[in-house]
Amino acid sequence: MKGCQNLVIMCMDFRFQISIYSWLKHRGVFGNCDVISVAGSSLNLLHDAEPKTFILNQIDLAHKKHGIDKILIFHHEDCAAVSGTPMDTEEQIRFHHEKMNLAEKVIVSYLPNVTVNKYFISHKGQFYPSIVEHPNSASTRTSIKNSNALRI
Repeated sequence: MKGCQNLVIMCMDFRFQISIYSWLKHRGVFGNCDVISVAGSSLNLLHDAEPKTFILNQIDLAHKKHGIDKILIFHHEDCAAVSGTPMDTEEQIRFHHEKMNLAEKVIVSYLPNVTVNKYFISHKGQFYPSIVEHPNSASTRTSIKNSNALRI
């Protein structure tokens, strides 16, 4: 069966679910997406272990069964998966953009024709698009200091 365009990869953290789902609904994506919700979001793709295999299998299933051609990755402020290193919001944005760019490389090496959009979400509900890394990526280049972060 085909008919779903988008796959969302997000953290399981309840604090950001309403913001993410509202953002998706506002953009017409909610109801037209499969969702992978797991602690650490796409950080799981950066390790050669079971979590990486799990995420890649879910991506493969969504692609084969539902025909997804776009993946939206969401990371968030104060993620427990990266706890231990104190960072202010700006440092977290940079850190997570770097990790999402690495995750995107893993995804496009697995599914070369998929589009990947990447966003960091602050506690204030601001969405910061990640920097374009892959030619199929539709995220926009954003300056963190002077950013007009996306809001719901």
